Amino acid sequence: MSLSFQELPEKNETTRLRERVDRLRASMEWASEAIDARVRDDVMRTIERCDERLKLGVDHTVVALAGGTGSGKSSLFNAILGRDFAQVGVARPTTSDPVAVAWGRAEALLDWLQIDRERRLTVAPQGGFDGVVLVDLPDHDSVNTDNRETVDRVVPLADLIVWVVDPQKYADHALHSAYLRVASDHGQPSLVVLNHADRLADDDVDLVAADLARLVRSEGIGEAPVLVVSARTGRGIDALRAAIAGAAATRSVAAEAVRADLVAAGRALEGALAREADPVLPDVEGLVAALSRAAGVEARADAAAAIAVGGHGTLSDDLGASLAAVEQVRLEWIDAATAGLPLAWRIVVDDALLPAQHLAAAIRDALAAVQWPAVTRPTGVRALVSKAGQGRSAAQAVRRAGREAILSAVGPHVVEPTDMIHQAYRNLDELTELH
Repeated sequence: MSLSFQELPEKNETTRLRERVDRLRASMEWASEAIDARVRDDVMRTIERCDERLKLGVDHTVVALAGGTGSGKSSLFNAILGRDFAQVGVARPTTSDPVAVAWGRAEALLDWLQIDRERRLTVAPQGGFDGVVLVDLPDHDSVNTDNRETVDRVVPLADLIVWVVDPQKYADHALHSAYLRVASDHGQPSLVVLNHADRLADDDVDLVAADLARLVRSEGIGEAPVLVVSARTGRGIDALRAAIAGAAATRSVAAEAVRADLVAAGRALEGALAREADPVLPDVEGLVAALSRAAGVEARADAAAAIAVGGHGTLSDDLGASLAAVEQVRLEWIDAATAGLPLAWRIVVDDALLPAQHLAAAIRDALAAVQWPAVTRPTGVRALVSKAGQGRSAAQAVRRAGREAILSAVGPHVVEPTDMIHQAYRNLDELTELH
């Protein structure tokens, strides 16, 4: 059995996840009032957590060596590294501080993992180990509670857990119940290493490895291979290094953790969304036309048409819609914009739009600033030209100028906020579809 990993385009996961988190943040800013306060707080905490991890990048591969007393983790660590760095056996301190080596620069990540600077080593990338951070954890079965707390803290942060066991304690209940089962529940990539193979006869190695594989399957992580190694003789070390290099070429658990957070956020947000709803921006031209009639622009266009054909008309400069008319058009817009959406989204749209009183004032100010096209009565030869054509052109010029002014008033205060809220809704709805 061997580890299998999903291949991804090289070093682009951080950017893609950052874009998704940024979209979620922007959507929550527009739609926060439509979300239950408890869910909103959970999602915002999720965003903060994703931000923290993405600042470090998700292109490193954190490999944690975990195991009990006497399993030979530190010797295995040194064998993988190819030199002595971790302290072994009785010389190993009882501190809960882990030891780490990074193939390539990873200072921010090591700080985040809380690896003391005197207990970390940086070496040049080599042999598929580019970006690998190997962590030697304290013994999980130590009587020192700080040791167990360190293991509990670091294990969930790792891309790959290498569970190191020895022939005498491979069936240790604490390892299986407290860690292997947790790894299985979270789908965390793992492999199991039977160390100290040199202490067993060949037949016994096969028997112990088979029984260990059985126990691993019983914990629900049957896809985790069991490797037989000896840190002392070097047996199996190349295979172990190859497995770690394979993990380094795939999506890290940091990326998966961010993605899992986004999936969880989507599930939490489902209650604030209507299934199958697809908000559509109402007819902007219809909105402008309705306000144009209410503000007197159409009356002015009709008057311009009458004057242009030699009739009578008054070109009023005192244009503006009544508060009641603007309120009615505004409510109709909100109805259309939130059709099929939960009531909370109607409230969000209503709050985002400029109130009717201020909208009416903005329309009046915009119309007062218009440079209206000149309209003159036909004389001489012009009077012989088609009066209908003159009237139509005059009306169109006035109507165009007035509607452009109205659109300049309602665009930023009605159309754009509605469109942004719709985008927020669609972004959140898309998030609920992640798996």
